Order: sequence, then C-alpha cells, then structure tokens
Amino acid sequence: MYLIIVGLGGIGRNLVDIATKDKNDVVIVDEDEKRCKEIATKYDVLTIVGDATQKSTLEEANAQRADALIATTSDDADNLMMALTAKELGTKNTVAVVNQEEHVEMFKKAAISMLEKPDMTVARHLYLSAKRPGIKDFITVGGGKAEIFEVIVSEKSRAAGKELSQLSIRGGVVVAIERNSDIILPKGDTLVKAGDHVTVFAMGKDVETISSLFAP
Repeated sequence: MYLIIVGLGGIGRNLVDIATKDKNDVVIVDEDEKRCKEIATKYDVLTIVGDATQKSTLEEANAQRADALIATTSDDADNLMMALTAKELGTKNTVAVVNQEEHVEMFKKAAISMLEKPDMTVARHLYLSAKRPGIKDFITVGGGKAEIFEVIVSEKSRAAGKELSQLSIRGGVVVAIERNSDIILPKGDTLVKAGDHVTVFAMGKDVETISSLFAP
C-alpha cells in the first residue's frame, strides 16, 4: 500500500513504525525538518518537509496515486483540509484525527474516516484498565453502548472447567476463544479452560458481570 502520513507527533511516529513493519510504501509530510531527518534515519521512508494543506505539497507526495492519507496533526481544520485536498487529487482513502468533538460532524459530512478525540480514548482505556484488571483488551462500540473485550480465564473463575451453555451469560456472547495459539469458534458445548483468552461482545451495562465470570 502506498501511504501518506502527515504529522510526526506521537500518533504519526507510531503509525510510521506500524506501516513500515507491514511492508508499506510510506511517505511522510511534516513541517519540522529536524523531525523528518530523525525519522528518515530510523525507517526506510520518503520524507517531505512542507505544509500538507497546500496542494503542491500533496502533489509532491504523489497523493494522486496514494492508497491512503492519514492526517494526524493537532489542528482539526488542517486535517480536514489535507484530507479534502487528497481526495480531490485522487487518493483512494483518507483518514484523520479529530481532536475536538464539535468538529466531528464536518468530517462525517465530508465522508472522511476518523479517529475521534484520541486523548480521551487513551484516558478512558487507562481508566478502565485500572478499574478492570482482569480484562486484557477492549474496544467500545456505538459510543460506549457496547464493548468487545478479551479476558483471560483464571483458575479460580466460575467459568473454568464448564461448558459455555452452563454459564449465565446475559447481555453478551462469547465470539472466540484463544487456546495455545489456536482460535476456537465456540458453541454451547465448548469447554472453558483456565488460561483461555476469551473474546466477548457485550452491552456496556453487562460488561462487569460477564467479565467477573471469567476473571473474578
């Protein structure tokens, strides 16, 4: 994939790491020459020092043939302008960080994929990780109305040694079990074992109750 990443803040730097490890063809645009030089010494990428809100800069980055552009700056107006200009030039997919909630509708109307309020997302993740240490990972769905989470079954849990049909799971469903690097698509007679990584889809109000079945 030919990918343009705009901005070398924390999100942008991590994106470069992920994208290059996945063998993508990456071009980076940032106004800070020092940051561009630093990232170029660490990764096999093309860097452009410039303002990505300018059409000429995106043309230099070959936005015309790019599969995607990801705008990660802290300025929502700039991110929107970059994404719109890239789309106009022919970039197949545009994604942007949206820092302020009041700007979300603008990005939706422009049909730009987005990550809303990354700072708040990280803060919520940290808070819930502290509140629910048994849960290994999770994502929210529908603005927090539901969650998909992964929990590791403890030896003392009520679920260990029982079939799924024997557990009272209301408001959710077990969608996968990882055991010894194998993925199991569970059925009612699937036996839950200590050490299993269980992935659950549940309504937000039922997450605490369901997770406590597996990791009290």
